[in-house]
Amino acid sequence: MKWENGDILRGREGSNAKHPIVFLHGHNDSFFIGGMITHAETERYPDNILMKSTFFIFDNPADNEEDIFLVKAKLLKRIEWQPFRKIGHLTEEGLLFVESNISDKNHLLWEEYRKMSGR
Repeated sequence: MKWENGDILRGREGSNAKHPIVFLHGHNDSFFIGGMITHAETERYPDNILMKSTFFIFDNPADNEEDIFLVKAKLLKRIEWQPFRKIGHLTEEGLLFVESNISDKNHLLWEEYRKMSGR
């Protein structure tokens, strides 16, 4: 894969990749392991974790003007959502934050996570 640990990706327009994805590592020919970041606040989704703005380096600094949350799940992200567009990357501190909050999780599809979390 051409992405590096901590790259922040956007999936192809019209795909089911609605939120930015933090690339963590490859998995197989169909999926990679990633984290999902969102602007969905913790009041509505209490499992989401607020991230510091210093965790990100975005190509467009305006992408870091709103609060950003980590969905507390290690997700299987579909390669079929290519082409992915890199929009930034995590700082070392940001990558450690993501990994420490989801490393103990088993990887699963978003649909499985939604069922488990009641979303």
